Amino acid sequence: MNGDTPKSIVHPTDLSFASLDAFAHALRIAVDCKSMLHVLHIEAPASEDDDWDRFPHVREMLARWKMISPSASREEVAAQLGVKFVKASVESESPVAGISAYVERHLSDLLVMMTRPRSVLERLLDGSIAEETARETHVPALFLREDQKGFVDRETGAVSLNTVLMPVEASVSPLDAFRHVADLAHCLNPSADVMMLHVGEELPIFEGLLPHIELRRGPVVETILSYAQEIKADMIAMPTRGRRSLLEALRGSTTQRVLHEAPCPLLASPVK
Repeated sequence: MNGDTPKSIVHPTDLSFASLDAFAHALRIAVDCKSMLHVLHIEAPASEDDDWDRFPHVREMLARWKMISPSASREEVAAQLGVKFVKASVESESPVAGISAYVERHLSDLLVMMTRPRSVLERLLDGSIAEETARETHVPALFLREDQKGFVDRETGAVSLNTVLMPVEASVSPLDAFRHVADLAHCLNPSADVMMLHVGEELPIFEGLLPHIELRRGPVVETILSYAQEIKADMIAMPTRGRRSLLEALRGSTTQRVLHEAPCPLLASPVK
């Protein structure tokens, strides 16, 4: 995203019931932002079953949300809502490589993915496909965990995105990331608040116009999570730069550690 709402959204799905919440978020964002939504399944080469019937049903969900008539055609949906939908099945030995190639080919600017809660040992031994994909593609990624409530109701399509928390650090200007996050949040709810937090001894000074930045002291991850609970954040937006040290690679970056414990969905937004 370049200071704008997403135009091409990719939702990788494993066709499981659990992934429907992530699909609902991707669909609602696509409708509100007038985006193209790609629902993508990666399968092993020479697979005999494309599982087309198991793909999430776009028109069925939109009809349940009372956005379209149950009998509306794909063309009528596109004309009425101003959004297009694509279902794709791609063969690849590696899910990460398959998703990354698809994202690059279609110039996608947002990933919406489901991730599952796992122990620290599991994360060390077997990396997350969703997290690895976000690192490989370098595009903003919205993560939902199976064990948390999102901001889009799967049954009604109602949006409850009122407060977004965006932590910032002194060494990275948050201006571009703030614009991206605000654009997306206001697309879903024009009155949504984006609240900024810095964990440290003193507030950093940034160039450009930014809202108030809250200053808190304490352990970074724990303080972010505590403040998210305090303000009842519906989403946490984390500007990301990738892993910078062996210690972070072993323990997980700040973004990863927040993701694994956050009470709400997390948007990872790469910065320049």
